[in-house]
Amino acid sequence: MEIPAKIVYIDPEIHARPQCKRRLERVLPHVKCGDVRDLGPGDMQRVLDIGKRRHGKDDFGDDAALVFTTFDENRLPWFYHWRDEAGAHGGHCQPALELNIVDGCMFRCAYCGFGRYIVFYLDIERMIGGLDGVFMQHPEQRLYKFSNMTDLPPFEPDLDLVRPMVERFAAESDRYLMLFTKSDNVGFLSGIKHGGRTIISWSITCDTASRLADKRAATMEQRISAMEKMQQAGYPVRARLSPIIPLANWRDEYTDLFEKLFARVKPDLVTLELLGWMTVDDLLAIFPSSLLDAEALRQAQAAREELAGVRWGPFTQRTHDEIYSFCIDAVRRLSPQTPVSVCHGTAATWKALGGKMRMTPEHYICNCGPLSAPGATLYEEWNRPGAPKYSGRK
Repeated sequence: MEIPAKIVYIDPEIHARPQCKRRLERVLPHVKCGDVRDLGPGDMQRVLDIGKRRHGKDDFGDDAALVFTTFDENRLPWFYHWRDEAGAHGGHCQPALELNIVDGCMFRCAYCGFGRYIVFYLDIERMIGGLDGVFMQHPEQRLYKFSNMTDLPPFEPDLDLVRPMVERFAAESDRYLMLFTKSDNVGFLSGIKHGGRTIISWSITCDTASRLADKRAATMEQRISAMEKMQQAGYPVRARLSPIIPLANWRDEYTDLFEKLFARVKPDLVTLELLGWMTVDDLLAIFPSSLLDAEALRQAQAAREELAGVRWGPFTQRTHDEIYSFCIDAVRRLSPQTPVSVCHGTAATWKALGGKMRMTPEHYICNCGPLSAPGATLYEEWNRPGAPKYSGRK
């Protein structure tokens, strides 16, 4: 994809590192910008200080700041990031270590603020060199998310950060890499020797939301086609419905999504997360009220004060449970062998729907959980052909 920008900074250190220099030379022709300069003192911090206002509030488009630099030893906790969101969100979330290499996204999803800057840390070899130490510190973790701060496939294969990581994990016997994307630019993955050790997870939403809210990202149909292509290439694939947007006709929209998904793909897991991390005022600044389900919006407005400061807002617990229950039932009807769970599920959601999911908040698999990969006990219970399904026991 073409990368529009208002300013590009290039770290002079790149030129002393041949692999980084080659990556820069491959990517720069795709950058649309007339202001390219060396990265000087203070420039990096000025870029990182740029805010992350949600794109839907002002139709942010082509004025990103880009930085091309190398591995930064001072930011090790960012490259190898310990994620523990449960306390901040107020719902269940399994802590794990994830891997980051690019900070910022190509897409302009209305509810998101990523992309106002993009920092490319080009020395993936340095990052890979630190993995043995990471694995020693986290011997039980089976799945490593790559990455939570960007969508990597749109920059490939020119950026060439994904291939080395996939090949590195192909040599592992009990650890898996997870690519997380909304893109259909995945053809480059077909020729990589992955050994089945890379899981590709698509963040997917219904057709209308994918076209109106997920700007620049692949449509729902394109993502399903990409999933099918990668499944045929031997990659395990999974679907994360995130965010689920309660549109005026959400039942029809999400029924259509599930029917088209399961007609072409056998994901190893489906997870659900309703649009959140915002206030009802944010919601109405991003989406016209006519686009949304009238009852869900009415409840959200009525609960404005009650949910003030609640990270999983603006929609009520009742709306969450109604939509999740509908989606779980759809998965059970169309693909009863596919596990389905909620992301950041509250205690109330687990109490109401844990039986339907056939899991418990103390023991469940989810999109990027550290044990949500082949070999883990609960994963194998669900995905082994003919195995009895989990019934709540540990």
